[in-house]
Amino acid sequence: MTTLAISKPRAAVSRFCRTLLSEHLIWVLLVALCIGATSISGFLTVKNVINIFWAATSLGCMVLGMFLVMLTGGTDLSLESTLGFAPAFAVLLMTSWMKGIVTPWMAVIITLLVGAAIGSLNGFLSVKLRVNSFLITLGTMTLFRGLLVSWIPEGIYYLPKVFLFLGKEKIGGLVPVAVIVFLLLYVFGYLLTEKMSIGKAIYAIGNNEHAAYIAGLNIDKIKILAFVLAGLFAATGGLIESGRISSVIADLGSGTIMNVFTATILGGTSMSGGEGRITGVFAGVLVLTIIDNMLNLLGIDPSIRQVVQGIILLIAIILTSLQKRVSKQAKA
Repeated sequence: MTTLAISKPRAAVSRFCRTLLSEHLIWVLLVALCIGATSISGFLTVKNVINIFWAATSLGCMVLGMFLVMLTGGTDLSLESTLGFAPAFAVLLMTSWMKGIVTPWMAVIITLLVGAAIGSLNGFLSVKLRVNSFLITLGTMTLFRGLLVSWIPEGIYYLPKVFLFLGKEKIGGLVPVAVIVFLLLYVFGYLLTEKMSIGKAIYAIGNNEHAAYIAGLNIDKIKILAFVLAGLFAATGGLIESGRISSVIADLGSGTIMNVFTATILGGTSMSGGEGRITGVFAGVLVLTIIDNMLNLLGIDPSIRQVVQGIILLIAIILTSLQKRVSKQAKA
């Protein structure tokens, strides 16, 4: 066999490996994680697989919103507070402030509207006032969490079935409605970012805002829209999480923003904007959820999980850096 004949398969394998590392690293990690998890008793049962997707729903909603905002070069720290505040505000209207006027179905709609309104506020303050979105959303995160804690310090329970539907109901007694909603949101996100002109505009702004402006794009409008969608998705996650725990509590979503960041970055999204794919962040959500599920099955102490989360965040940053270098080498 000639040297040329040997070098061709090697070159093909090399290209294949580079493609995996530069474009599909998160999926390689996900597959490796699943293979490793098969050794844990109970992991591959139908019930556990469904539970993994069910547990991923509220986190996935926030990650989808963060993904859109980060594509434009922004950040939204308030997503975790929006997830808790939006359903709480609607429930207070339904059960106390406007009892008998606001119905459960109206409360669901109000939840989504409140999420969108918080996103609009974040977008307006950040874009129109030219203030860093990290600082703006840090402020709104603290503001809405403070209001939530002061309004419902002990939580609200025994909520109507209609309000809990998204997070509690199951199709055929097996598949949670929340999982269907979660998957549909990511299908919508894929169509928005990959098939629609608004998606191309979002990527263009993240890549080069000045060039996008010269091209005639309405920069402010598109950036604000990204924040509005992020708030809407977080509120949807709030409805799902409220249904899962059959209540609205003051710490709903509290402390989850680091997981949101981790999944988004692990999925290949750049904090500088313009880079990332919806398939990557979807896989990032599953990776985090599977790791949490594995820790549960192994009976790991909850106090250790924050350490694990910190390690995963560091790994995510390192892998993202590695992926960028490999991608640049592949293009060279």
